[in-house]
Amino acid sequence: MDFLIIEAVLVVILILLAGALSAADIAIVSFGRSKIEELKEKNDAAADLFESIQEDPNSFYGTIQISTNLLMIASAVLGFHLFMRLFYKVFYGETMHALDIYSELLAGISSVLLISFLIILFSFLIPKALGFKYSEIIGRAAISPLIFLSKIIKYPVKIITAIGNLILIPFKEETNFYQTKMSEDEIRVIISESVKSGTLNKTEQEIIENIFEFNDLHANEVMIPRTEMSAIEMVNDKSEIMKYIIKTGHSLLPVYEDSLDNIVGVLHTKDFIKSIAEESQVDIKSLIRPVYFVPETKLISEILKEMQKRGERLAIVTDEYGGTEGVITMEDILEEIVGDLGDTPQSEVKNFSLLPDGKYYVLGSMDISEFNEIFNIDLPESDEYHTIAGFISYSTGKILNTGESYKYNSLTFELIKKIRQKMVQFRVYSNDTTFLAKTEVK
Repeated sequence: MDFLIIEAVLVVILILLAGALSAADIAIVSFGRSKIEELKEKNDAAADLFESIQEDPNSFYGTIQISTNLLMIASAVLGFHLFMRLFYKVFYGETMHALDIYSELLAGISSVLLISFLIILFSFLIPKALGFKYSEIIGRAAISPLIFLSKIIKYPVKIITAIGNLILIPFKEETNFYQTKMSEDEIRVIISESVKSGTLNKTEQEIIENIFEFNDLHANEVMIPRTEMSAIEMVNDKSEIMKYIIKTGHSLLPVYEDSLDNIVGVLHTKDFIKSIAEESQVDIKSLIRPVYFVPETKLISEILKEMQKRGERLAIVTDEYGGTEGVITMEDILEEIVGDLGDTPQSEVKNFSLLPDGKYYVLGSMDISEFNEIFNIDLPESDEYHTIAGFISYSTGKILNTGESYKYNSLTFELIKKIRQKMVQFRVYSNDTTFLAKTEVK
């Protein structure tokens, strides 16, 4: 029995040591550059230790991984032996040789499950969580002994890495213990933990997660559709053009001849204003600049790179036949990362406004109860949603695409702007002539 106690103590020590290394690993990895710079400003000696890791990161992280794995293997083997003996003693009161094959199998499976549970819990899950939450405390405490240990087993790490790379030659791949690439899921977990610990706020989390989705978005998912795009016909009536510029408020306007399927250029409104200030007659054709066309299936990440390279701020999105599908601007693309870039102060933003055609512009974030009160409508309210966008998403079971509509009784909600999976702006109208906002009722 004394040997069983010694064996149990050894198993506990091995599991805890493996857990300590796991905690140190995640603590040091999450000790960011900004924190190191902060330590350097304070002339903290720990900053030099953290920077020294970069001289040979493979040896350092190889030391942690090899040591952790060896400790886990040792604790698993020793723990399996310990639990097998305990099962025999406690449940059967027999030696191993006296048991039948089924009893041995049951004892073996039980031992494997129990030691696996302990190792996963105390050598992996709990240490990783603690290492991330207390990264500075654990990182500072562990950095010196780990650097010393990495110098001792530096060459075994190099040998193991070399053997691994030798095996990978047919696959034209290399490996190391310090993988700079992390999976998207791993980064999302770190971001989530950072928000919980207060390192990141919700806005920062949203921006980072938007970046993950950014590379998968195509032009037709972000563009302003043809039915909503602002464009002017190739005419030389400067008063009409000026009225349209004032009406839209856009600094860039596509110019077309005959139809929107024949976009001939882009008018920069500053060029037009400068021209009418200097000349009595204006030749629109001489003012327009070449237009940048992109297919609707092109990734917006590629469009952004090309826009930066070409100095463009607007592109016309075309379908497979060359017809105009819509327009996409630099602002539209950036909004997919940082959210709405509207230049109106939040305090001045109106939840609704009357459009020239008698329809209403309504924000998706408008509260249901406010909408009902203003328009004297009885849209159903629920704990499941609180806004117009939430009501439509709940009712349809999906997020509408730009240009799609949802009808509720006599009302039609047409989505005119969408940022990622967020329905931002709607055009709302009704075949009921009594549909008026209170501010419009005379």
